Amino acid sequence: MSDGFKKLMLEQVQEALNGFMDLAKKPVPKKGWIRTMREALGMSSYVLANRMGCNRSNITTIEQRERKGNINLETLEQVAKAMNCKLVYCLIPLEPLDKILEEQAKKVAKKQIRSVNHSMKLEQQGLTPKQLQQQEDDLVQELLKGNPKNLWGHESKLIQRKPNSPIH
Repeated sequence: MSDGFKKLMLEQVQEALNGFMDLAKKPVPKKGWIRTMREALGMSSYVLANRMGCNRSNITTIEQRERKGNINLETLEQVAKAMNCKLVYCLIPLEPLDKILEEQAKKVAKKQIRSVNHSMKLEQQGLTPKQLQQQEDDLVQELLKGNPKNLWGHESKLIQRKPNSPIH
């Protein structure tokens, strides 16, 4: 995958998420979304149960499970459909995606460079703090240009190079 394509894909995903950012800041109603929407529509639990093809006690259980946070997406989808609503499911990052990737690349680079530098110090070839920082910065850029999968728990696949070797 080319750098330009990866960047475009990241920008498109971030753009799609931007519409949800304000929603993520809104609190979940105390009664939960199901009961809040049901009551806003003036729909009794009995009517909702009939529309879903279940009994009234199931609706009470579903509403309780939602408030506790242990309801599944399939059930939420069924409830939404029965109330003529659409379930919208989204993961909202706490920071922009490129910032998350950069921070992860910094962690990986720092760990990798410090490990190599430690070995070099044992051989009296350690880097100065300025050189160390430059090597970390260079590796961060190299990691960000590479496959993002390499940033997440695949240390064995990380770029293996010694500090002071040229960046391609």
